[in-house]
Amino acid sequence: MVRALIMRQPRNERPPTSERPRWPACTAIAALATAGALAAMFWLRSAYQIRTLPERVMEWVLIFISPDTVEQGLSRFGADAKVYALYVAVAGMTIILLGLGAALVRYVRSPWALLAVAPILYLVALGGIMPLTGAGPFAVDLLQDWRLVNAGYAGVALSYAGLLVLGQWLAARSTLTRATSQPAASAVARSTGPAAAGSASRRAALVSLGSAAAAFAATLWLGQRSGAASGSLARVQLTPRPLAEPSPAATGAVGPAPTAASAVVAAPAAAATPTSEPATAAPAVAPASSPTPEPNLPTPQTLAKQLSRDQDGSLTAGARQPGTLSSLITPTENHYHVTKNPIADPVIKPEEWSLALDGEVNNPVQLDYATLRQLPTVEIAKTLECVSNLTDRCELVPFGCELIGTASWKGVRLVDLLELARGLKPGVVAVAMIGEDEFVSAVPPEAALDPNTIVAYEMNGTVLPYEHGYPARVLVPGRYGYKSPKWIRVIRPSVRPVVDWYGQRNWSRDGIVKTMTRIDVPAPAATLPAGPQQIAGIAYASNRGISRVEFSADGGASWTPATFLEPQPGVDAWVRWEGSFDLPTGATVKLVARATDGQGTLQTEMFSLAQPNGASGWNSIEVSGA
Repeated sequence: MVRALIMRQPRNERPPTSERPRWPACTAIAALATAGALAAMFWLRSAYQIRTLPERVMEWVLIFISPDTVEQGLSRFGADAKVYALYVAVAGMTIILLGLGAALVRYVRSPWALLAVAPILYLVALGGIMPLTGAGPFAVDLLQDWRLVNAGYAGVALSYAGLLVLGQWLAARSTLTRATSQPAASAVARSTGPAAAGSASRRAALVSLGSAAAAFAATLWLGQRSGAASGSLARVQLTPRPLAEPSPAATGAVGPAPTAASAVVAAPAAAATPTSEPATAAPAVAPASSPTPEPNLPTPQTLAKQLSRDQDGSLTAGARQPGTLSSLITPTENHYHVTKNPIADPVIKPEEWSLALDGEVNNPVQLDYATLRQLPTVEIAKTLECVSNLTDRCELVPFGCELIGTASWKGVRLVDLLELARGLKPGVVAVAMIGEDEFVSAVPPEAALDPNTIVAYEMNGTVLPYEHGYPARVLVPGRYGYKSPKWIRVIRPSVRPVVDWYGQRNWSRDGIVKTMTRIDVPAPAATLPAGPQQIAGIAYASNRGISRVEFSADGGASWTPATFLEPQPGVDAWVRWEGSFDLPTGATVKLVARATDGQGTLQTEMFSLAQPNGASGWNSIEVSGA
């Protein structure tokens, strides 16, 4: 590209090598332009949640990295692994822009040819990187307003080129000042060298920076008017009625499950029990342009805990003191949190949110947040477990075996939402679910139609927190957490297989939860008084349920049945168990626990790391008698 720009210049505009700016000056100018471009990209990220090119490239590159390597990175760096990967991506783009800018300033002397870099970079970004990373040509496949994205990145490209031209002009003025200060300098050299170039550079700098300002002005204008794009889908509307207030916050205290959760145990097929009456009139489908009432929509409070992604969080283990038994219902602030986003998670205004049900449905529709909250609701207790959660050798990773938690969730059955779109067309083999952060998950149609698959908008009796997917997220029973996407925006059945975000990175495409158990009490490596001691923990086998838990106090030579503390709070929730063992004085014993699921299948004994389809192994710890 640099050579082509050089060859287009008229021969009389190419100064001799001695008139070219020196490399230190070229590098300084390129550094200014690079800093400006990166600052503009991160401003777009902060102001409008338009993901930066380094983010997009980083996630695309991860497709070609094996799960083993990813797990090694997580084991070594923990939650900061994604942050470090982003740093590498930003550094790589910085080096490219820095090297390109320095070469352009040194060898391309025509300011207008230098300004031509802007449309070239724009085309590379929007016509090349965007479709390569799943956003479609010129960002047309994004959930955001494609005009906003294009205006923003036009401003980025023009800023970069404009600062190169500006820097070249300032360098030319400096050279002209030095030339005119030398009495021996010839008038011809001054008129054909820096002086002649300075006027053109000044005009080009004004044009480029003025164009960048216009692009950013368009970005601001579009940003003020662009909420969630409504598209052309028909909008579901209900007869307006007052929105129900969020139910009282769950205390998370140990004890019997709430009444709604208890109903889950009675009949698996009807575990998600309606908790509110249907709307006063059947849902109606209105044109997308129909006005929508603006009730007082609830918004969540920010969680008090700090998330381990710089200050925003990408992977945070559940908060539990070693040696304490997990609560039956995990308090929201103690629930684990995982996201693919290395900078920040989406923050969505409820009045700008919509959920589209399109693809292979009989009548594509969309609905807003107020409508979602007025549909017949269900409330379930469900455990979420991350696919990266270990079941043994918890010390191998910073997050241990704590990427699991149980909450009470309130929302709408996905099958009921699909009925608003008149159901699935024949031949559907996958249902894709797309989040605001472009995360794509996919499940077979039987999972989507499961009555316990819900679109949730409350967690533990309060509005769903931002960190857990506000305004709404999907919860799919029987599968690891990556099959339950947050910040959901699109439900799209397909007659073709869908390879989702994790599947593209060579993780399991099914995401079926493996049976696990964990010893919570006593703490690993604890020194305890000799004599009778308590052992307790949790066990989980997704919607297969747990039929039996056993523990051993002699490294697996003999086994004792554990006792369940209370009924399973939901068909897809963990159970808590306890037992006792005798600890000899001065002895070190190895405690081991194993579980059998509701289908009679014993938990896998052999230890394995999480990749590609979840960890396995009987949980074990050692304790000593005083």
